[in-house]
Amino acid sequence: MPEGGDLTKISRRKAISKAAAAGAIVAVGAITGLGGYFAGTASGGSVVTQRETITNIQTRTITASQLPREVKIGVILPLSGELGPIGSKMLNGAKLAEKLINSWGGLAGSTVSILAEDSQAMPDKALDAVKKLVEVNGVQIIVGPATSVEVLTIADYLTQRKVPLISMSATAASISKIGGQFIFRVVPSDAIQTKALADLIRSQGVKRLATFVVSNDYGIGIEEGIKANLRDTVVLSIRYDPAKGDYREELSRIKDANVDAILWATWVESGIVALKQASDLGLTNVRSFGGEGMRDTAFFADAKAAEYLLKTKMMGTSPRAPAETLSSKQFMQDYKKEFNEEPGLFADTTYDSTMVAALAISQAGVYEGGKIAGRIKSAAYHYIGPSGHKLMDQFGDAALATYEIWTVAKPAAEYKIVSIGSWDTVAGLKLD
Repeated sequence: MPEGGDLTKISRRKAISKAAAAGAIVAVGAITGLGGYFAGTASGGSVVTQRETITNIQTRTITASQLPREVKIGVILPLSGELGPIGSKMLNGAKLAEKLINSWGGLAGSTVSILAEDSQAMPDKALDAVKKLVEVNGVQIIVGPATSVEVLTIADYLTQRKVPLISMSATAASISKIGGQFIFRVVPSDAIQTKALADLIRSQGVKRLATFVVSNDYGIGIEEGIKANLRDTVVLSIRYDPAKGDYREELSRIKDANVDAILWATWVESGIVALKQASDLGLTNVRSFGGEGMRDTAFFADAKAAEYLLKTKMMGTSPRAPAETLSSKQFMQDYKKEFNEEPGLFADTTYDSTMVAALAISQAGVYEGGKIAGRIKSAAYHYIGPSGHKLMDQFGDAALATYEIWTVAKPAAEYKIVSIGSWDTVAGLKLD
């Protein structure tokens, strides 16, 4: 992650192949009715649509004695602090999955319960949270944490105890080195996203680029990926401490470097401070670019920061689901009905992480971390959710990548995120 915003328009891309979609039906296991979020083909070729029951084609049945009456899924998110506004909406995705699964009969009659803990996006608090979930609450699978540094901090603890995690938004490339056995994610690595960002920056004719990134695995990974893809175009790299609170010295160095664009990878609160200070320093004659963390509408809470993004024509990339799928439409409908608002960024991937966790539990047949971990890739292979097909590679990363290209606009009285194109691993960059 980071760390960011609301959905407006999803980049257009068709669903996966008929053969892979057919597999989505086969491995549903014991979640009666979960076909409501799959788009695939049943035997005979008919399309399994939203809300259609798949009870008659389940491949295994789990007796009540094989699973506890309450199946717990731990969720670790920043529910307060700098990323609290984002994390709260992400948690809604998990809550929606919980409600729907239970309304469809649970896992062979067992109730799914979300146990959420607040990490404040701080590694030490994430470790405290996971210890509570595992040692006190007996949780055998974790959804989250949200940020890469948190995942890297708790990975050893979970691996030693054979408890898997599925992150919904941790994108640092370094996670691939430890993933695939107990560490998984439903979003692609930033090794892919930085290729998309680099293509976007090139397309805008940028010759001299500065990077301003939060000094953690996420920000540094973005910086290194951009430098690897753009090489001599990057003339200055700044890694900032979000606790510092004053970035005029760093931003003055960017101004003196005579760049024509800045790549931002910030957290929200510290990012707002930096954007306002960049405006004060007169850095409004350069372009702005960013990844998914900069897409968050929480930046619009400060009018000066929002205006800076507008003046500098902020453009960026953000993981996106294929458009016009049954899953994405149904998710949007259900989310709005449940929470009376648009879903925030990563609400869909939090939902998908929770659904994959539930499917893995159903396939394992027992509530035991090691056995659940062994079923996560299979569950992901057979799952098509609102954020797309969750096929994972050998590192436990999402293997398929589609990114929305977005910009900041103010068509009327309010600032908005507007989709202006897409990038994917097959077609590359397409701008509207």
